[in-house]
Amino acid sequence: MATRKAKNTLPPLYTATIRLFGKTYRGEGSSVLEALRSLNPPAAMKTVSVLTVSKGNVSKDRVLPPNATVRLFSPSRLMRDVALKNTSLLFDL
Repeated sequence: MATRKAKNTLPPLYTATIRLFGKTYRGEGSSVLEALRSLNPPAAMKTVSVLTVSKGNVSKDRVLPPNATVRLFSPSRLMRDVALKNTSLLFDL
């Protein structure tokens, strides 16, 4: 009987890391936008944050002001989607 080979799943290409109040949250995805969407901090915090997106050995850091941080994790879907799009444009990896 022939055995089936497991499908080769590619590891996520992009890794997003955000630092809020000394804690680090991490997300992964096949695009910058998906990596940002997979970040799940406990609540929207109004603070300066450091967002790092990396692909392989290349990584870029951006400092986000408090308003951008709140919008990025807002419960409002429209506000969050606009902030995700604008933030993903900062990273051209």
